[in-house]
Amino acid sequence: MYICNLVQTVFFMIRNIFVLLLTILPIYIYSQTQVSGKVIDDQGKPLPFANIIFVNSMKGVVSDASGKFSLYSEKNHNYIEVSSLGFTSKKIRLQHKITKNLIVELTEGEELEEVVVVGKPTKSLSKKENPAYTVLQGIWKNKSKKGLKNSQAYEYKKHSVSELGINQLDTIFLKKVLGNDYAEFEQTLMERKNRGFFSMPIYIKENVQKVYGNNQINKQRVDTEAERSQGVAQNGYGLERITKAFDEFDIYENSYLILNRPFVSPLSEYGYGTYHYVLKDTLVEENRNFYRIYFFPKIDADLALEGNFIVDTKTFIIKSIEMKTTPKTNLNMVRGLFFEKHFTIENDSIYYLEKEIQEADFTILSKDIEEKGLYIRNTIGYSDVVLNQPKATLFYEQKIVQKYRDQFVKGDTYWQQATVKSANISKTTRLIKEVADNPKVKLITTLADIIGTGYVSLNSIPLGKGLQFGTYWQVYESNDVEKHRFRLGFRTFNSIEDRFRSYFYGAYGIGDKRFKYGLSAKYLLSEEPRVTFGGAYQDDYLQLGNYLIHDDGNFTFRRGSNAIINRGENYFLTRNQKTSAAITYVPLKNIEVSVFGVYQHSQSANPEHFFIAFRDLKNNQTYTNYTDFNTGLNIKFTPGRNVFGYGVEQRYGEKIHDTYVLKYTKGASGALGSQFDYDKVQVLIKKPITVWNLGMLNTTFEAGKIFGTVPLTILTPTPANQAYSIIPQSFALLDYYDFINDTYLNGYFEHHFNGFILNKIPLVDKTKLRSLLFARFAYGTISQQNRDAHQTNLIYNTPEKLYWEYGFGIENIGFGNIRPFRLDFIWRGDFNDVNGTRNPKFGIRFSVMPNF
Repeated sequence: MYICNLVQTVFFMIRNIFVLLLTILPIYIYSQTQVSGKVIDDQGKPLPFANIIFVNSMKGVVSDASGKFSLYSEKNHNYIEVSSLGFTSKKIRLQHKITKNLIVELTEGEELEEVVVVGKPTKSLSKKENPAYTVLQGIWKNKSKKGLKNSQAYEYKKHSVSELGINQLDTIFLKKVLGNDYAEFEQTLMERKNRGFFSMPIYIKENVQKVYGNNQINKQRVDTEAERSQGVAQNGYGLERITKAFDEFDIYENSYLILNRPFVSPLSEYGYGTYHYVLKDTLVEENRNFYRIYFFPKIDADLALEGNFIVDTKTFIIKSIEMKTTPKTNLNMVRGLFFEKHFTIENDSIYYLEKEIQEADFTILSKDIEEKGLYIRNTIGYSDVVLNQPKATLFYEQKIVQKYRDQFVKGDTYWQQATVKSANISKTTRLIKEVADNPKVKLITTLADIIGTGYVSLNSIPLGKGLQFGTYWQVYESNDVEKHRFRLGFRTFNSIEDRFRSYFYGAYGIGDKRFKYGLSAKYLLSEEPRVTFGGAYQDDYLQLGNYLIHDDGNFTFRRGSNAIINRGENYFLTRNQKTSAAITYVPLKNIEVSVFGVYQHSQSANPEHFFIAFRDLKNNQTYTNYTDFNTGLNIKFTPGRNVFGYGVEQRYGEKIHDTYVLKYTKGASGALGSQFDYDKVQVLIKKPITVWNLGMLNTTFEAGKIFGTVPLTILTPTPANQAYSIIPQSFALLDYYDFINDTYLNGYFEHHFNGFILNKIPLVDKTKLRSLLFARFAYGTISQQNRDAHQTNLIYNTPEKLYWEYGFGIENIGFGNIRPFRLDFIWRGDFNDVNGTRNPKFGIRFSVMPNF
């Protein structure tokens, strides 16, 4: 009883104190002013010992050695004044009672300048009330008829500098890394200090191009004039991929694709539903009048940006735009993104880019300002612009094609004349040379390559030079035939630009006590046009019931037939002894044409549980071992895909793109003992669609038909997935060979809302979860001839009435900045389930898909 009374008394005391605080706090906040930030000079360096004072008061502070300050008063103040010896003072108007992260730049010898601090509006104005909306209407009306497209012809020089490095470093870390050389680079590092931390570059790449365009014949020619790179990433793969994180985008588009996420453009025609707009200034420059408009996301977690743009009052051409993500933007492993674009307005109809800056700051565990991270900074300068001086048509048709990595490398003499003045390239390059061989820095880049590729270099061990072990995620798998399967794989690797690459592996099953293996090799025959040739031999168990189109020109053996944990039984494996070869020709970028040949012997890996006999109706013979020789043509078109590299294996960026595949296969009876004569035609179409600010819709269609009578190993069963993980283009609530077809049409639809829905639900928005919807269907038939030709323990079933799976998913599950997990909740339509146990009508599947 005493304890109850004590608890009750404490409860009421806490409640009363809480109520009292709620009563006093608003009054207290209303009658106070807080401002904090940093004072810098016009070079961006911190200004220590600057004076910051509330105007018309004696209340003030002095900035610290890093230029930082924090000023507080119990009274209301609308202005602060900042001054420092040798610099012009600035008077700054405060828009809010509490102002944080204010950056004050002092300059020498200039008149007093008033800086307006613009904060995010607390309430949304209607279109009629907001003068910025009229300006936006002018931008939308005129955006389609401006730019270099209005000139007859154009040419300019484009100088790109990409820098990758580690940021948020302190002096202790730098002294450990640089050792005795720290003193030599101390001044350079001090120039790179920001918010009390240092950044250290580890890789830099420069590229100079000449661009020529002719709008009368709609032709453009791009010549690389020079390039160079320095640093640890030039021998790796993972970091090189990171430097290509940004794609070019037109600021007038309704959405920007950044890190494969569709951000709503502040200039979008439907941007008013996403942004607050504040028209704040009218500027005069070069005899033109401009408006400055600030924009802020209405919901900070949405895929939107904050910043400002300057627009011409007459033509509504954008003069410049600066934008960045907010600290709450629903992105993983990203502390911040920043974009800046500046334009030259030639006249009322022509404008062109003058300068671009793109920055990204990546972290792993959290977005905390003190966590070490990886940054990318791209600076692009445009110069030597020439308008309306077209060249001969033949000039634009001639292309200088890059055939190898160092083709356009120039010496120091060239770069001393060409270097962007503001980029401070020479100091950065010297620093990179120093840290390139540092063990700690190399460890970071090595780990990035291991995670990005799945391979581990063996150069440090005897007989391991030029070899890599991998992929490590295929070391262990399981199925009902092999029980526990162990695999060791290797590939040759001297550099990412190798003309020759070979793969080989060995696997052993505890259950069947059989050794399996595979060996492949491929070689780059020609750089221009690009031609590769490869061949492989594989003796292994394959799961032919979980995919439809096989790429016979890919010799990496990255099979997906097994998993660590499966549901149901998986005896449905085929033992394949397969010899294959292919020659691939690339006539144009992102178009691949492959001619292939395959010779294989196939049989069931476990006839007791998976009996597949074929009865030849012509000669009344029955086969349980099949011999098949086929050849064919595979055409693949991937418009917009980011392709780079000059070796036998090119690399691909993360930019989303369409995919179109057409494959024709001809089975030749009698050739090398082949038993089957058939024709197979298959089509695949993948198309991601940005749906305004509602997210991304991924659509995939597969269709195919077989002409002829063939065994089960050549038919096209509906792809099933018996693992508990999510596998694209498969059906999670089907078992292998539930549906067996010779004609099929499948569709897969998956819409990712990217937080659009859950960001708007109170409390749920704190979790940073994202939602998605999906649906997929399968349609198929099989001819009576193919039904009659089979003697098997499977009952042939086809989805002639359409089979559906549908549901929703929750992704971005995790902690802090690491959120790779996804859960799908799946339902299916009913069907005549005749093979094995009846499948459930509902299931939950998961995946680990690290993404931004």
